[in-house]
Order: sequence, then C-alpha cells, then structure tokens
Amino acid sequence: MIHFEIINNEELESSIKRFDAKILFLKNQFNIESKTYGNILRIALNTIQNEMFDNLIERVEINKELESALAHEGGYTIDFISENNPKTELINLLNFLKESSLKKQRLFNHIQKNNKREILITDANDIDFIKKYNRNSRLEILSFTTLKKSDILNKALVFHSFNGQKDFDYLYNLDSEITMILYEQEHQLYQKQINNRKSLIEDEIRNEDRLKLCGLTYTTMPDRPVNISGTIENIVNRLDDWGSRAYDGYKNECDLLLDEIEEKVICKITSENKVFYLDSNDTIFNNTGDLIKAYKIKIGDTIRIYPKEQLAENLYQVAVETEPEIFGKVEEHSIFWKKLISELRAKYGSEMLYQHLKGKGLRVLPSTLEAYGKSNRKFPMFNNDLRAIFKLYYPIKNDDEIDLVLKPILKSKTTYNSTMIVLGRGLKQELRLFLKEKRIGEILEKRNFNANTLQVFIDEFMPLYKITAKEVLNEELDNSLFEQIEL
Repeated sequence: MIHFEIINNEELESSIKRFDAKILFLKNQFNIESKTYGNILRIALNTIQNEMFDNLIERVEINKELESALAHEGGYTIDFISENNPKTELINLLNFLKESSLKKQRLFNHIQKNNKREILITDANDIDFIKKYNRNSRLEILSFTTLKKSDILNKALVFHSFNGQKDFDYLYNLDSEITMILYEQEHQLYQKQINNRKSLIEDEIRNEDRLKLCGLTYTTMPDRPVNISGTIENIVNRLDDWGSRAYDGYKNECDLLLDEIEEKVICKITSENKVFYLDSNDTIFNNTGDLIKAYKIKIGDTIRIYPKEQLAENLYQVAVETEPEIFGKVEEHSIFWKKLISELRAKYGSEMLYQHLKGKGLRVLPSTLEAYGKSNRKFPMFNNDLRAIFKLYYPIKNDDEIDLVLKPILKSKTTYNSTMIVLGRGLKQELRLFLKEKRIGEILEKRNFNANTLQVFIDEFMPLYKITAKEVLNEELDNSLFEQIEL
C-alpha cells in the first residue's frame, strides 16, 4: 500500500510552467535543447540541503551552454531572447526552492510526528544531514544501495523522490507499507505510470482469447488526467534509458547527474605547498575522515584529497572482473575511437588536427587533445569531442548518420563513466571506513589491500592539507590542471 504526502505550491507550479515555456521557445525558434537545465531541475526537486541549492545556482550562473548554442545557431547573444531566457527563470526557481525548503519541511514534519518504526530511503549525501537533526529514535535511514541489500519485508518505507518507470516497477513489487513525500510534479509522473500499467492490463483483457472464453466485452476505463512538466518528463525518460548500474548510482546519489554536465564549476584550493583544481561537486575527506563536497571547503579546514589517478585503473579492473561481457564492448569501443584519432593525427599533424576538430565542435585545449589516444583515458572528456572526431573522419556522413554510428559508443562511454563513478564513490566510502574505524572494505580487499598497505598508501597519496585559500573559477581549464600541482 502506498500513501502519498503531496507538496502543492502555486508559486512553484507557475515557475515550472514559465520555465517550460521558455525551454519550448528555444526548441521551436532555435532548435536548442538544454540537457543541463533539466538535470539541475531534477536534482533540485530531490534536494533538501541549502548548500546544495547554492551549488546548483552557482552552476547555472557560470554555465555557458545556452550562450554557446545561441551563438552557434546564428551569432545571437543572450540579450536577443530577452524575457524568454530559461536561465533566469531556473535561477529564480532554485532560489524559491532554497528559501521555501518545501520538501525538507514536509520530510522533517513526517519524521518527527510519526511514532512507528520506519525506514527512510534518501540520497547518500543527505544521510549525515538528516541524522544531525533527526529526533525520532525509531527511524532508520538508508541509501538506495543499502536498501536493495536489506530485509525490508513488511517494513514501513519512506521515499522522497520519484523518477519514472524504473521506480514504479520497483515500488510496485514491494510488499511493504510505503509513504511517498513528493512535489505535485513528481506525483504526476507516478500517475502517468499508473495509466501506463492500466493500459498494459487492458490490452491483455481485450484480447480475443479472453472474449471467446467469457463472452463479455471489456469497457475501457478512462485514464487519470496528468499534467507533467515537459522538462521534468524529458530528464526522467533519459533516466529510464540508463542501464541498471548507472540508474542505481543515480538513485543512491542524485547529484551524479552533474557528472553529465560538460561545463564544470571549478574550485581552486590552495594549501601551504600545493594547489588543487576540483569540480565543486567532488567529494574529499575532512580531518575526521568524513566525506564532504568540495564546495563546502572553507579556509582553515584540514582535508585529504581522493587520489583518482592512483586508483582509477584498479577500479576499472574490478568492473571488468564483475561484468566482463559489458566491459568487453566498452573496451572494443574505446580501442575504436583511439584508432580513429591516431589515423587523423597521422593525416593532419597535431596543429592542423586541432584546428579541424575545433571547427567541428571540439571542447578541449590542444594539450588535452594531444593526449587523446595515447593515455589510459578510455574515452574523450566530452561527447562533443567524440562527435567532432567522427565528423572529421567520416566527412560524407550527415549529422543523423554520425549520431547513429556514435550511439553505441556513447552508451559505452556512459556505462564506463557511471560505473567508474559508482565504484569510485563506493571506494571513498571504504576509505572513510578505514580512516574512521581501520576496517577494510570489499573493493579494497579485492585489490589486495590490508591495513598496513592501505595506511602506507594513505600516508603517501592522501596526506592532510590545511587550506589557506579557495577560489571559484569559471574559465575553460585544461584537463591537466585537475592534477595536483606542486608549488
């Protein structure tokens, strides 16, 4: 049985409608679609922490996807679309959600007023935040990944987001009492899934064999009316297209959607003897071993930086051993694009190759392009980089033909990136476990780490740094800057 607590708010509904109208205007007038804005809105509807809203607002302000698309479509500037600017509307919407705290208030009201035992399923990034303010000793708090490994038969569950068919199929098969705390816009997504399920059942009931057996004609029942935001529906449809591993990762930490956004908010973090360039959504360790987001770092904090380069290949081997068939295809596609870039480099030379690819949409700087096909990187940084390479290699193919060739390769790129992100975040949790309790987790154990070797690794690659300065950057940076820089 599912019980809904619906958050209705006229100002939110009006703002989403205005935002949708401006997104539709861009689509109709300029054929511009913004994946970035949809991703950010979906995250915002899941968000209960004000600091996350601040980060989302900062990302929208810095993001140049719309400006670049307008310039590409005819040299237009942002001023040209005037009151039809969805960027302004999205910032207003995010500020409203931050100031009103609609979902946080409804969630905490439910938690504090309920006396029965419940399990709250929430974003992994919110668990410590909720525990800090929770006064209900009967409440258990789990991430989605932990939930799927737990015995929840006949237990009361609380969810505070809904994301389409995959969520519906999971909830539909649970034998539990469920409470869902949702915005009306999310509830409409649920109603659409009810209509879809009804249609499937009716198709079965209307078949000729059933009619012959019982002789009764079935009268179709009307669907429940739904009113879904086009932007929210588009991002939810994309989520439903994700593979199980990527989707489970998103359900565990919804800000994984930020990793799909090609423009990053970069924090320049300075310590006594090093500079780090971090995506503001990257997680790092504080001096007690807890994980925090880079955008929360303050001057005077003492932190440990997660050593991506030293652990990436280890994580990839874990993925290959776990799902060899899937990652066999990933490897095949990785080898293929590297072959293309190598042939293009031999044909044009490095300087001319950069100019040709830049004209076809390449995003990275020359030094990063120079490393493409030569380093351990499985895929280019950006989808546009892959598209530029294929356009140059297959000049007689039109955009639709290029997209058809690219589709399975982009799917492999998403599989690789999402898997590495999920494994990386799982490994961070295991490093956190060791820093706090000196215990070794499953992934680290698979890579033959014991307590002594892991401590040596941490001492060498994850020393403590005291922060002396922090700066937010919005210019395009070379990928090499994301490595630690010695002063």
